[in-house]
Amino acid sequence: MSHVVPTSRSGERGGSSAPGTPLPLTFTIVLSVVLVGVTVFGLLVDGAYRVSPGVRQDLAQTMRGQDLLTLLSVPVLVWTARRALAGSLAAHLVWLGLLLYYAYSFVIYAFAPFNDAFLAYTLIITMSGYGFLNGLVRLEMRTTATALADVPGHGLGIFLLVVAGLFLVIWLAMIVPAIPGGLPAGRVTYDIASPVHVLDLSVMLPLVAGTGWMLLRRHPAGAALGVVLLCKILTLGLAMLFMSVAFVDVGNPGELALWVAVIAVAGTMLVTTLRRVSTPVGPWLRRSFWC
Repeated sequence: MSHVVPTSRSGERGGSSAPGTPLPLTFTIVLSVVLVGVTVFGLLVDGAYRVSPGVRQDLAQTMRGQDLLTLLSVPVLVWTARRALAGSLAAHLVWLGLLLYYAYSFVIYAFAPFNDAFLAYTLIITMSGYGFLNGLVRLEMRTTATALADVPGHGLGIFLLVVAGLFLVIWLAMIVPAIPGGLPAGRVTYDIASPVHVLDLSVMLPLVAGTGWMLLRRHPAGAALGVVLLCKILTLGLAMLFMSVAFVDVGNPGELALWVAVIAVAGTMLVTTLRRVSTPVGPWLRRSFWC
């Protein structure tokens, strides 16, 4: 699972450029400090999440559930950043999955009722979004594909397609009946579209489905993206479980059972996949976006 990134030039003219390294550990530490600050604020400060007329009355409780999961994930973020800098491709992919989870989650926080941590939310979105794109676009996908050759790509591809299809059906079942003048269930505020619906239907579900299809077609980038999305799905599933159980009544047993199933399958597949990541032959990260 570990590989020391070479520091010398590895390619001849026309070959690969000098290998790069992940972002400095300072980047992750700064992001971690901000994450700890906003989650502690949400967990401990009375009135951190303002509830006004037209807003779901359980909003503050559910967001505190996600705060707790995010706080618990920060040590994993720092550990994977250190391992990635030591040369671990597997740790780098998990780090990317956590950054994607933070970017996704804090866009939702930013569009919830305004609170005193708003500027910190935008900073988290900026840093995690940049870190995710930087660490993903610079991957040498053919080298990465070789290191991930033993990943169960067919099973992972089917799982991602099932998850994308399942949540597409769930969200459309809420949205479509409301289109003739109604309002979808599960909205955060009375007359504003759910940011979850917007993000999932426009970005996340197409990405998950596209990655599943890439895995079935054995595209070189499919396995790396699949590991990243597995981590994001697992983290989001755990956050939903924390929201449902730790701070709020269990509510819909069917929804809770769905998340438990998603967590179990995603967690099992992630552990299995990470164990099958071999040592990359050659540099697996480019120096910049453009080389």
